[in-house]
Amino acid sequence: GVAGNVLRELSLLRKISHPFIVNLWYTFQDRDYMYMVTDLLLGGDLRYHLNQQGKFAEDRSKLYMCEISLAIDYLHGKGIMHRDIKPENILLDEQGHAHLTDLNLATQLEENKLATSYSGTRPYMAPEVYACALGLIDGYDLKVDWWSLGVTFYEMMRGRTPYEFSPHFTAEQVLLLIRESYVPFPAHWPTDLLSFLRLLLHPAPEGRIDSLAALKRHPYTARIDFASVLARRAAPVFVPCNEGLNCDPMYELEERIIVSTPIHRRRHNRRRYDETDALREISQLLDKL
Repeated sequence: GVAGNVLRELSLLRKISHPFIVNLWYTFQDRDYMYMVTDLLLGGDLRYHLNQQGKFAEDRSKLYMCEISLAIDYLHGKGIMHRDIKPENILLDEQGHAHLTDLNLATQLEENKLATSYSGTRPYMAPEVYACALGLIDGYDLKVDWWSLGVTFYEMMRGRTPYEFSPHFTAEQVLLLIRESYVPFPAHWPTDLLSFLRLLLHPAPEGRIDSLAALKRHPYTARIDFASVLARRAAPVFVPCNEGLNCDPMYELEERIIVSTPIHRRRHNRRRYDETDALREISQLLDKL
């Protein structure tokens, strides 16, 4: 349930600390809520910036991709599969560096074990997740995160995902689409970028870029100094505005209203939540910012 997901996320966050992950500092709770204090990132998420700007330049997208690849490699080194890499879950700090967040769907795999649940956000889910849901394979492994990174990297530069399908598509229809259709690439994209994306988006896990080491070996990234990237010495192309909110206030308000009622109160329906409470809290938060 919801409470179980929160506790699992908390357990994972306590095990990790990385320059390109939204890190947990401490937690506390009262009768109704549990509070998690994390890094404060004021640059907004990539979904907001894509909505504002349509798409990003290649050099800007490439740095985000490299920073998140370091975060993925760190998580995988601990056996943690994120399972929900997408623009909404990549936040920018005030300098413009990317940070991976939201481990709500993450899981820690035991050695030589596979994940089996139908988890993720559909446009970013690897084909083997759909295949597992259809009973075609026994499970899937850490390679699904590299697929999601490929989808996200493509979307940064195109303003759309490589495979577009109706929300009403079944898992079987989505899997067929991925296996039988070609990803459209703009004619002006360089050949090394095309090769790189085709490997990240390879439908067969065994043909996909599946590690940071494999990613570094590709000609597209071979000249990147990843040690410098990890040390945050690579200067971001884009620096978020520091004179206002880098988010859509109405969207954030709607999210707050939806989740503000404590889990146990929603479960037992002890009282009807008054939306004015959430409005008042949001107003106070905006005043502080």
